[in-house]
Amino acid sequence: MKTYIWTLPTRIFHWLLVIGMIAAYLLGEEEELLNFHSAVGYTVGILIIFRIIWGFAGPKYSRFSDFPIGYHSLKTFITDMKGSKTRSPGHNPAASVVMLGIILFTLMIVISGTLLLASKGQGFFNQLSIGASSHTLKEIHEITVYIVIGLVIAHLAGNLVDFIFNNKAGTLASMITGYKNVDGENVQLNTLQKILATVGLVSALAIFPYTLLNQKISPKTENLEQEKQGGENQSEKDKDED
Repeated sequence: MKTYIWTLPTRIFHWLLVIGMIAAYLLGEEEELLNFHSAVGYTVGILIIFRIIWGFAGPKYSRFSDFPIGYHSLKTFITDMKGSKTRSPGHNPAASVVMLGIILFTLMIVISGTLLLASKGQGFFNQLSIGASSHTLKEIHEITVYIVIGLVIAHLAGNLVDFIFNNKAGTLASMITGYKNVDGENVQLNTLQKILATVGLVSALAIFPYTLLNQKISPKTENLEQEKQGGENQSEKDKDED
């Protein structure tokens, strides 16, 4: 029996997040692309905020209340993976834990990255200060990135396990079609959910060009040159005063 599990907004969020995370990781390797890295970061941040709201106001299987993350659910899942689809048409217990982890730590990546820019007087929130050093914020940023990479690997491994034990369920294809071959309740979006999804996803896409047009981030090398130039100007000023 085919059941409509993942609505279009959920699927769009999923693939935009995949693209955004890969792009942010690759762009973060080059200083000259820091502005693009930041723009993608804001996009990912809005996507995560949307997903959190969607987790409370979205359709049935996208809601956090449908995530079976209790001890008993996890224990039952581990001992009977083949039967997991009858108990959890949406996210199974393991997938629920991983998904919540990805949401939480990706949000931490965005926040730490934003604060890291602010500590250097850059970005949209350059006036924001929490008292943490740029070194500490950078470490937090990098550590959370590696945690998310680990969670993504776990997610991919989970998909592989699901493919082996529940191939007929069509979990992988469901993130494209929205349908799974499981017994469950077909979901549909109400008017409020359609409005929420439109605003959230359009905002996530719009922040990217807005950032590129309105935020200028200087690479580290440029900052060092500016600081050096500022120091030379100050030295010349001191000589003139003498």
